[in-house]
Amino acid sequence: MKRDGFPKTREGWEGRYLEGNTPWDLGEPPPILHDVVAAEAEPLRVMVPGAGRGHDAVRWAEAGHTVTMVDIAASAVVDARRLARASAADIEILEADMFELGTSYEGAYDVVWEHTCFCALPPEQRDAYAALTARWLKPDGRMIALLWNHGYEGGPPYDITPEITRAAFDPLYTTESLEPVVESAPGRSDEFLCRMRRRWRIPASSRGP
Repeated sequence: MKRDGFPKTREGWEGRYLEGNTPWDLGEPPPILHDVVAAEAEPLRVMVPGAGRGHDAVRWAEAGHTVTMVDIAASAVVDARRLARASAADIEILEADMFELGTSYEGAYDVVWEHTCFCALPPEQRDAYAALTARWLKPDGRMIALLWNHGYEGGPPYDITPEITRAAFDPLYTTESLEPVVESAPGRSDEFLCRMRRRWRIPASSRGP
């Protein structure tokens, strides 16, 4: 069975939001995020890439963290701003291609929260995404990633295995834990939560694009 459900261009993502055809959108944060957020004792600066309508970003902000989210689809950003206003969550919400944000966000964050962004990228962009997230983080910052090992061919959403995850992130991150998720949202299974810490030095060869 092949998975070919996600668009691959800015126009494609926007079209899907305009159509209301967004099966990746749970309409709320994934259950595991509540546990992740509850485990953080200190206020953090958090980046949420590919954040869609902002449910995950709002959950982090409601818990007292300083949050930036970015999405490429204008309609998703409009909905995220509406959700943030309704929850009184103070979030920096960016409508942009995350690869085009420039250097102003580098070294600014304690945590990158990854959920449904990595699986939507073409495989040839995985290494660039790993490098981008590492550049956003402070030295010794962390990525916390909810990843979907659905086992289907094709994509997006692409099947993300622990091996694929390590191949992309190991050059830049130390994996601290990788565990199956017991309670997934309806329609999701075979998810795993990976916690990684940015290596102190990022190789110069990993700094582009």
